Amino acid sequence: MLPHARAEITALAHHSAPASQGKAQGWNVQLWELTEEDVARVGAAYRALLAVAPTDELSQLLVDMGIDALGPVPSTDQHAKVARADAMELAAAATALSVDGATIDTLHMPNIPKMAGMKSDSGIDIVGVELDPTEDGELVDGERLLIVSVKHTTSKYASGMRGKLEKSISEDLSGPYLYRQLTTVHGRMIQSGVTPETAQRVFHFLRETLTNPKVRLVCVAAAAPPPDCNLPDQPSQLLETQAPDAHFRMLLVPKISSLHRELF
Repeated sequence: MLPHARAEITALAHHSAPASQGKAQGWNVQLWELTEEDVARVGAAYRALLAVAPTDELSQLLVDMGIDALGPVPSTDQHAKVARADAMELAAAATALSVDGATIDTLHMPNIPKMAGMKSDSGIDIVGVELDPTEDGELVDGERLLIVSVKHTTSKYASGMRGKLEKSISEDLSGPYLYRQLTTVHGRMIQSGVTPETAQRVFHFLRETLTNPKVRLVCVAAAAPPPDCNLPDQPSQLLETQAPDAHFRMLLVPKISSLHRELF
């Protein structure tokens, strides 16, 4: 369900290596220390997301109209923040493939790219759905829903980001909000060739979402490595979760405060 950057996200997934850090307050904790090569792969995915492969005619049209397919290099703090947010969502998508067993064909990313380049939306950033096309009733073994919320910070202290992530997959994940998200996923599943009967079953995940063992909830937190940020200390501060499959995934990104300059 991702039309662009599929090969680049898949390539990044092959190199992503979040290591298990055990459990904390019911959360499964993972840590991925990105290398400079990983950051370069994130940049390649970002550019592939924004720039289609144009024909000569389209390339000339863009030149004639003064349009840069990638857009201008961020010139404000807010624009830079939004560019970094998009990049971190792409990195999180790679971990959905490498850690959560999702496939590139089942991922949906409703907030990327940020159209105005000025606002990073809150809530769900990545949705993955696996449904058995031979079933027509209640959910069965092997069917599952992946919900991922992604945030980053350039601050030295990660507690605020951690709290926002916890909120995004608990009290912010209301029935009406999730229904709207699944409605979009439902439509895109049909567009991709899934039968309407199978796609309709995605709404079964609305039942007791936060305690449903077929639903994996993932918080992805990205920040600079220590000593520039205390992100690795945050798992001990997590609130107790009752979700049966909750994950707190930390991405340590070198030079994250200037990451936006590497994307264009």
